Amino acid sequence: MEKNNNASLNDMTKSSVLPQILFFAIPLFIGNLFQQLYNTADCFVVGHFLGKNALAAIGSTSHLIMTVTSFFNGFSTGAQIVISQTFGSKNIRLLRKSIHTALASSAIISIMMTALGLFTSPLMLRLIQVPEEVFELADSYLKIYFSGLVFLIFYNMCAGILRALGDSRRPLYFLIFSSLVNIILDLIFVIIFDFGIKGAAWATVISEAISIIPVLYVLCFTNDVYRLSLKELKIDWPLFTKMLKIGLPGAVSSSITSFSNTFMQKYVNVFGASCIAGWAVFGRFDQFRIMLMTSISFAATTYVAQNYGAGNSMRIKTGIKISVLVSIIIVGFLAVIDLCFADFLSSLFISDIESIHYGSLFIRYTALFYIPCSFCMLFSQILRGFGESLAPTIITFSGFVILRQTILFVGTKITSSFWLVATAYPVVWVFTAAVMLLYFRNYSVKHKLLFQ
Repeated sequence: MEKNNNASLNDMTKSSVLPQILFFAIPLFIGNLFQQLYNTADCFVVGHFLGKNALAAIGSTSHLIMTVTSFFNGFSTGAQIVISQTFGSKNIRLLRKSIHTALASSAIISIMMTALGLFTSPLMLRLIQVPEEVFELADSYLKIYFSGLVFLIFYNMCAGILRALGDSRRPLYFLIFSSLVNIILDLIFVIIFDFGIKGAAWATVISEAISIIPVLYVLCFTNDVYRLSLKELKIDWPLFTKMLKIGLPGAVSSSITSFSNTFMQKYVNVFGASCIAGWAVFGRFDQFRIMLMTSISFAATTYVAQNYGAGNSMRIKTGIKISVLVSIIIVGFLAVIDLCFADFLSSLFISDIESIHYGSLFIRYTALFYIPCSFCMLFSQILRGFGESLAPTIITFSGFVILRQTILFVGTKITSSFWLVATAYPVVWVFTAAVMLLYFRNYSVKHKLLFQ
């Protein structure tokens, strides 16, 4: 490979394993944290200044948003794995083709996803039976959010390219800046200008548009091998096919899983606006846990993909063990915090006593079960780092969608208990983690990766 002129790139085929994984995962997590601040800031401002119906409206839209964005994120993962593998193999020509293919395809997909979101949003809100007192607010928020989806999708791919090359720091800086802009705009539009829930939505869209500027500047004006060239911006179909092969199963699974979660919203809606608001509060902490696990998992994916491209089997073995240990320690620590301070954490977002009660119940019921959930995510992503995406997709889909929806559908025919709805998440995490670990062990034995 040509000499790197940019010290931000991280060749994970060399040096100590633990520092590389941590130094990659920590900026990625902080970046995800600030990205999550887009919606969290909306919830905080809306919950305190517009009331529980407005907060319930945002809560009702969260899984619909994830249904659309998760599809692209799955494809983005496939593209990033291909880029990481070509980076690890030191093939400059293939690396540049991979980068430009990823960007060209992202531009097309982002337009399609925006149109899809705008067209289907009212239908989806009706399908999950959003209460009438919340519906108009939810529809307004969702349509404005989807109008800026193109900015979010294109930014995620641009930042994902840098992360695939081992650079998780600069995307962090860009996200911190745009997240702070979002918070400031939330306060201005909602409190000062009194734009209501529409102001929170427009603050998010404007902030996402701003986030594209610095990341495009880096890609267009770097002197390194990944510099963006308009002349090369086209789709290489063999590489695009490989990205689809790796990313499409995960894209479809993630999208369907998120869509399935919209029906989880349907079961929550039965208990009224206070429960919906409590579910929205829980959703903020759930997303915090998910993005933490995603950061560790993606660090492991990038590490495995680069070393797989370089043929470093012993480093892969060590990296997997360290990733598991890091995941258990961090997720376990946060589970203890959830159990001890659930009421206080819920009260940070809303003052309504009943909503706080529901939010704390959701948080406590799921706290310890994020450990098996982290195993699902970690080993699924490690397998994708090797280019194996179909099996983890089937396992995740079977647990997170089929089993969960079966439990909810059958269970609610027998009882209307809140406990049944609240435990639908953690029950399937345990099952899915067990199956994922069993498959990974068999895969590892077959390919002589971990169990020898």
